[in-house]
Amino acid sequence: SSGINAEWPLRPGETPRYLCVSGKNEAALKAVRLMAKLNKASLPENLEVFCHQNKQLGSFKMILGSGSEHRKPAVLLSIMYFCNIFIETAVLVFLPLAFISQFCGGESGAPERDRCQPLSQSDLWKLSGSAFGSLAGCMAAYFVAKCLGRLKPTRGSNILQIITFGLMFKCFNDTYLFGVATVIKIINAFICMMIWFIIPESFPTMIRNTATGMINSSGKLGAVLGTAMVYLLFYASPVAVVICFVVISAITCICSFLLTKETQDVALMDT
Repeated sequence: SSGINAEWPLRPGETPRYLCVSGKNEAALKAVRLMAKLNKASLPENLEVFCHQNKQLGSFKMILGSGSEHRKPAVLLSIMYFCNIFIETAVLVFLPLAFISQFCGGESGAPERDRCQPLSQSDLWKLSGSAFGSLAGCMAAYFVAKCLGRLKPTRGSNILQIITFGLMFKCFNDTYLFGVATVIKIINAFICMMIWFIIPESFPTMIRNTATGMINSSGKLGAVLGTAMVYLLFYASPVAVVICFVVISAITCICSFLLTKETQDVALMDT
């Protein structure tokens, strides 16, 4: 108890903003005056602190409402993120099935439905190795975004993703599939990172969290549908899964070209 009491005077106070939104206007005003005193700044004697009340502030209506300038980027980024998370999870499910079924260079078709089959140690190494492509893609996105901006690299990587998926139509062996899958992992992670660079630079503070939640939710839906798509189509025809990959990649590519605002070095809007 004595230790707690001894440390209590050193505990920092709450921020004026937190106090204000909590309805503690007097405490918020005292906190503002204390900050001004510590920074040797002067404040008006009649200064008042109050919380701006607006039930629509940060609502979906402000993003998707008629005439909203933020509707287009919010919808396009949601579709792009949906498609890329769809691809990410679908590839994770597709690769083990492809290795088991000898999709590349083998004579057998899809594995038996609802029957677990073991992966060889070689296949496990390939799956683990391809996963490191995501890390490489994230790192590359950081440096490329700083040098070339957001839009051009995003558009170029989307085109490259379509081409890379097209290489799966002619699959020679498992090593070839591993190489193509690794490149896809790099590109997919690169695009996802670019999307996350664009999101906070596209929306003002008052709707940024709502827009981010909306876009992130679309990704969650993409993850569920991507997994289901592979299981639904692979046992009928593995090639159908590859066709789906190409179509989804084409959709996100089109959306990237519909985004017209380069957000690099644009000052973040606070209101």
